[in-house]
Amino acid sequence: MNDERVLRFGAQDPQIEIRAAIERDRALPSLGDARLSIQVRSSGFAGHNDLWVRREGLVAFAAALAQLDRLLAGEARLSSISPEELELTVRAVSSRGHLAVEGRLGHRLQGDNAWFLHAVAFGFEIAPAQVSAALRDSWLNEYVLPR
Repeated sequence: MNDERVLRFGAQDPQIEIRAAIERDRALPSLGDARLSIQVRSSGFAGHNDLWVRREGLVAFAAALAQLDRLLAGEARLSSISPEELELTVRAVSSRGHLAVEGRLGHRLQGDNAWFLHAVAFGFEIAPAQVSAALRDSWLNEYVLPR
């Protein structure tokens, strides 16, 4: 992956780590899209996937995450281009500023006679400071629009 500024929520277990290779070729219609490499561990469950997310989805996620960081209310959602590969939500879980990350990571595999979905669902609470750090220190800050 190109950018080693990892987007990370949680610590050790549970944890989700997201690395990004951002498309920078101006000649391509996928300019700004990102190939994400995601690793998740949560209470003994684990999963990994490499997937694509559109630039527009990343901009919307970053904006919603910035609002969640300011207000400690609401949610930010991110989905992959291909269905069932990634659904990620960072949201407020109380009126006292508690936050959580939850989602599902998966992919379909072709067997000899059928398709099979391999997936892991996860959810855990995070410290609000992790949202601030994600916006400031990870590759995601490239998608944060000026206010």
